[in-house]
Amino acid sequence: DCSRNAVMKPEMVKEFAGIIKNMGYTGLMLYTEDTYEVENEPYFGYMRGGYTMAELKDMDAYCGSIGIELIPCIQVLAHLGHLPRWEDYYLHMDAADVLLVGDERVYTLIDNMLSTVAKCYTTRKVHIGMDEAFYLGVGKYLHQHGYRNRSDILVEHLNRVKALTDKHGLQPMMWSDMFFHLAEDPTDGGEKHIS
Repeated sequence: DCSRNAVMKPEMVKEFAGIIKNMGYTGLMLYTEDTYEVENEPYFGYMRGGYTMAELKDMDAYCGSIGIELIPCIQVLAHLGHLPRWEDYYLHMDAADVLLVGDERVYTLIDNMLSTVAKCYTTRKVHIGMDEAFYLGVGKYLHQHGYRNRSDILVEHLNRVKALTDKHGLQPMMWSDMFFHLAEDPTDGGEKHIS
């Protein structure tokens, strides 16, 4: 986790990769919310001590040289609470740390994130997060679109993000907690979404 408290220095990521290699691991997920440089997004992660694109490429090359697959683990829906500090991103947000689904600015941002990931990592795998988006659809989205079933909003967003991962030749994976959380929420239709 290189998003909370402090960002691990690239040298320490390499050292950690060596340690887990000796333990028999073959992959390392590098969790970065807004702690990496994104092309065309100068305020993304600004003043957060994130990795430059050059550092990501260097860590990826080192990990590859010792047989560790370095996998980007980013966020394309929630856990982006630091972004609205900057005026450029305030309009990207729905509520709290959740992006405003359906807003084209958001998909331009995600496209830039995925473009950066595709250029910096050898792997074609990408973890897109999408977990703990508890305020999905209840902030600006609610004011703009009225109440909508939040499971439907989540699936629409996932489909848009999947189209972007396809564009960049990436294979996404994600946490599934929101599907279970919304399936159990009686205000979102409860059990009808489990199937």
